[in-house]
Amino acid sequence: MTSEELREEFIGVLKKEFPLIRVRDTNLKSGNIRISPYVPNNKKNKRWMQIDANPEYLSIAMDHSFNDIKLEDINNLNLQYGLNGSHSAIQLQKNNDAVNISIFTTEPYDFSNNGFVNFLHKHYQSYLKLVK
Repeated sequence: MTSEELREEFIGVLKKEFPLIRVRDTNLKSGNIRISPYVPNNKKNKRWMQIDANPEYLSIAMDHSFNDIKLEDINNLNLQYGLNGSHSAIQLQKNNDAVNISIFTTEPYDFSNNGFVNFLHKHYQSYLKLVK
């Protein structure tokens, strides 16, 4: 499976679970396309995520309200903790306002599993606090 296919699967889950989101595509200098899901609103169209399909892996950066997501929220997602550049993994940013996920093409992930979908819903609610 390619990183583009992983990205399409992930975006499919997002669109199914969060029908209000819109996606914005940006062409990067590298030639890659960055996809940024967001919820349109009157104040600002701040992105929820930044999704990049790199040659070997899918990179997902997810913004949330400060301190809303804890290690306990991500420990049961069957992803290694700590990004190391060679395995699918998840990590909280040190300032605890974002989650980073890398999914390698050699280690695909089921984005539709209940645990991950529940995590997405919790994360989405935290993101909405940022944009309201």
